[in-house]
Amino acid sequence: PSPHIQSHQIESPFQLDSTTIRVLLPDDVDTEKSYRVLYVLPVVENDRRKHGDGLLEILKHDFHNIHQLICVAPEFTAKPWYADHSDNMGRQDESHVLKTVLPFIDSEFPTFKSKEGRLLIGFSKSGWGAMTLLLRNPEVFGKAAAWDSGIRVDTGPIDEEDRARRIKEYFGSRSNFAEHRKSRLIKSRGKDLGDKERLFYYNTEGTRAKGGAELHRQMLEAGLAHRYFYETKRKHRWDSGWIPLAVEFLVED
Repeated sequence: PSPHIQSHQIESPFQLDSTTIRVLLPDDVDTEKSYRVLYVLPVVENDRRKHGDGLLEILKHDFHNIHQLICVAPEFTAKPWYADHSDNMGRQDESHVLKTVLPFIDSEFPTFKSKEGRLLIGFSKSGWGAMTLLLRNPEVFGKAAAWDSGIRVDTGPIDEEDRARRIKEYFGSRSNFAEHRKSRLIKSRGKDLGDKERLFYYNTEGTRAKGGAELHRQMLEAGLAHRYFYETKRKHRWDSGWIPLAVEFLVED
């Protein structure tokens, strides 16, 4: 573990067990100032880092100092899809973020306690999470960047039997899935983000490319102001080189 990263063990009624919140502060943090918070959303559960470590990538680029950010990586006790599962009360991921993680960070650190002070970054499942958290809670979060986002359960390619299995595992009921489905949120909540670009959507060559292009088309059709970027295939990891452009978008005024 890096000496620059704090680790806080917390109890959450929305997870199966206690979880960890890791925090990376600017080196010269001033408790008299207020800082924006970058929420670095994990792809897998229990702090497993088989896709690399997003917080270490931020540290490697020194973005916490360059942009004066408090960077936060929460943890989940089951594979996170950033929804409150309709049946599993220990898998209430959105509530864990909104009602446990955010209040803890805002109470323990000198943060901007407004949407302008809360930024989201993720990829794969956590890219799904960054998008749905922003679209469902535009008054809580300011911006989100999602790279190579988990979309096959939404736009495919996937057969209906596999989709039904994933929906049951990740969301519970089909009606609950509909409440978190990106293609539905784009149409129903997209304009709630306003005229300013608050969403940066990366699409990457590979299995998610066609579905990603479809989501981009839907965003245009819905009038959702966003930034879209298509690039050739990178490794599906935190450390494959996509983070700098995403952070640049998140911190710009």
